[in-house]
Amino acid sequence: MSYSPGLENVPATESSISTIDLEAGKIWIRGYSLEELAMECTYEEVAHLLIYGHLPDTRELNEFRRKLVDESLAPKEVLDILGMLPKDMHPMDLLKTGIAALSGFDPELENSDIEANRRKSVRILAKTGFLVGNLGNIREGGFRLFRSDLGHAANLLYAIIGRRAESWELKAFETAFILYVEHELAASTFAARVIASTMADIYGAVVGAVAALKGPLHGGANEKALEIFQYDVEGAEKFVRERLARKERVMGFGHRVYRRGIDPRAEVMKNVLAELCNRIGDDRLYRVAVRVEELMANEKNLYPNLDFYVAPVYKLLGISPGLFTPIFVASRVAGWCAHVIEQQAANRIFRPRAIYTGPRGQKISGRG
Repeated sequence: MSYSPGLENVPATESSISTIDLEAGKIWIRGYSLEELAMECTYEEVAHLLIYGHLPDTRELNEFRRKLVDESLAPKEVLDILGMLPKDMHPMDLLKTGIAALSGFDPELENSDIEANRRKSVRILAKTGFLVGNLGNIREGGFRLFRSDLGHAANLLYAIIGRRAESWELKAFETAFILYVEHELAASTFAARVIASTMADIYGAVVGAVAALKGPLHGGANEKALEIFQYDVEGAEKFVRERLARKERVMGFGHRVYRRGIDPRAEVMKNVLAELCNRIGDDRLYRVAVRVEELMANEKNLYPNLDFYVAPVYKLLGISPGLFTPIFVASRVAGWCAHVIEQQAANRIFRPRAIYTGPRGQKISGRG
């Protein structure tokens, strides 16, 4: 048997959901450019594309938006559970617990046909957004209801910051939110598909994906990337050079797939950061980002991924670092659900092999 550490470049499944096209420098979502979707569509349109396989018409979009609001409020019992957990618990662990608890309240939990999985996907998407937006509020004993006059991304940001966002704030947030929605077989998505392949319920697959996403080498990277942006340009350069001298990873740089250039999603967010800094009238974070990007390209031939440019954008929007990765979940859950639906519609359980490196023929002796 041949062996590829980390399953690098090993095709594990066929999928019509998305692909990373290195030659074109694009991420295709059911045939559409993710970068163009992020700039021209709402999150609901992209989530509908993932779950149902097509962009919605006006009637479908309005119905989908209504469902996301109507289905958003989590059961009181789930909120009570989260309220009883330790105050210093990581938000991702709170969220993982909350989604697991939601499963007990879904009447279609054990039904895994396509339409049932789609209906559950909408409920999971709506309630995950509500939980993420209110993680901080629940800890204080309350929550903010999602509003029918706001879109899903706008409701999430409203719950977090406690006010209706300005149009320019929402545009920056929703662009980032859409860019996180799907990215082929990332570790969390693969985890979800492996779990789904056992014909476990969709909630279990999503909980497994959340657990995978928490790791600092995956979703947790956006929180770690913020460290660089506490400095001015000179301080950031010193910080990065010291890490490189110690042969430590600089979070927000490098990607298993993007070997030869920048993540195309990062290019979009780089422009968003520039616009946001211009709007605020302070370009320090943009100057830091550009200098660190140049330094890493010259010193290590490494380029930014999406996390690097999202971190300063969230910082400027006043979002707590502890919510960076949960927001990633609130977006990516649409992609995870699409993969679960696809996996279970034509299922074959994942069962790879391992190359054994241990001994053989050991004798049992000296017993009794």
